[in-house]
Amino acid sequence: MSIMGGLNAEEYDRSYSDWQLVRRIAAYFRPHMGKVGLVTLMVTLTSLAATVTPILISRGIDSLAGNPQLQLLLTLAAVVTVLGALGWVFNFIHQRFSARAVGDVVLALREDAFRAVMRRDLSFYDQYASGRIVSRVTSDTQDFATVVTLTVDLLSQLVLVGVITIVMFTQNTRLALITLTLGPIVVLIALVFRRLARRAMQQSQRAQATVNATIQETISGIAVAKNFRQEAAIYD
Repeated sequence: MSIMGGLNAEEYDRSYSDWQLVRRIAAYFRPHMGKVGLVTLMVTLTSLAATVTPILISRGIDSLAGNPQLQLLLTLAAVVTVLGALGWVFNFIHQRFSARAVGDVVLALREDAFRAVMRRDLSFYDQYASGRIVSRVTSDTQDFATVVTLTVDLLSQLVLVGVITIVMFTQNTRLALITLTLGPIVVLIALVFRRLARRAMQQSQRAQATVNATIQETISGIAVAKNFRQEAAIYD
């Protein structure tokens, strides 16, 4: 048996395209568009603050090199401190409302999954281990929350890259174009990694479902065995 033996997809599994998945996820986030908009704004402001700070420091150092003045140094330090504080505030708001939105979406997803599980006939659980179903409702939805959080962080980095690209073009167009030639290579590597990571993640979730199913069936079997062991005492 191979290392992935027994980790095939269940018969009730469905395959969705990326666009179908995006539409289904967007439907869950639609009731929280206010929080999503605020998180998007905070991500943009955080990226802008993170980009402006080093540029301001470099310009300030150039100015101090030509005209060293204590007042200019104190002004630069104060502006950098304010930008750092604003970046912290923006990130705090982003993390707070992002966690709320993702938590509400995961709750709705788990409720829908639980309703779907309860609508199944009892014969369904004779064919499929209940531990696998529990793993789908709990572990997989938690993995979805992790993916959403990582996606928000990725979007913040993309905004940061966009702002830095604009700054690069304002400084030196030729060097900016040379740097951007690496973009297609990075995108290609990311697409290949995405395919491999998706397959590995599916195998990981199936393996975890197998472990959960084994543990749950074993624990429940112990209770049944104990009841049988006490059968004689109960009759007595």
